[in-house]
Amino acid sequence: MKRVATRFFAPIILGLFAVATLSGCGGDPPQADLDAAKTALDGARAAGAEKYASSELSSAQSSFDDAKAVFAAESEKMFKDWDTVAPKIVDAKAKADRATSASQQAKARAKGAAESAIAAASTAVQDSRTSLDAAPAGKGTEGDIDQLRSSLDSADADLSTARSALSREDFETATSKAAGAKDKAVAVATGVETATARYHELVIANTPWYMRGSTM
Repeated sequence: MKRVATRFFAPIILGLFAVATLSGCGGDPPQADLDAAKTALDGARAAGAEKYASSELSSAQSSFDDAKAVFAAESEKMFKDWDTVAPKIVDAKAKADRATSASQQAKARAKGAAESAIAAASTAVQDSRTSLDAAPAGKGTEGDIDQLRSSLDSADADLSTARSALSREDFETATSKAAGAKDKAVAVATGVETATARYHELVIANTPWYMRGSTM
């Protein structure tokens, strides 16, 4: 009788255990969602978040690490509850997406600033060169003009470096070099004014007194 009872109840017990196990699994593991969060995090880095949105990237990385740890811990359990993991994965992906967006916006601002700086420097260099080419050269001013021309060539070189930096998306260097080029160009323009004034003073000083009225 005992043997018959065992044969009768054994399949039932096994069936109940299987049902309990399946119900405890809580569905399939959200591996695809975790992978999507990782992809989003990698995308944020590719978008330059380490440089342009470091705090947002750090937050996203922390949330992803937490989600990954909870996922791993839940995987070790016999009765899995994936509902505790899902919100953490969603949060990690959302933060990674925000890091990407913040990085893209900051990068666009940096590019715009670099382009504006280069445009301003280009105008300043061109204006200074026009003034320098028209500056009077004579005894006592040749050295000044030569020095100013050399300074303007240096500004031109900085401007070229700025453009190269812009093309490789090094916006910080591009902005800095462009600002330096503009400063040099402005200094040259001031120097041209000074050299021109000095030239006229020399002309007057070397003109006989009785002819000075015609030169003023």
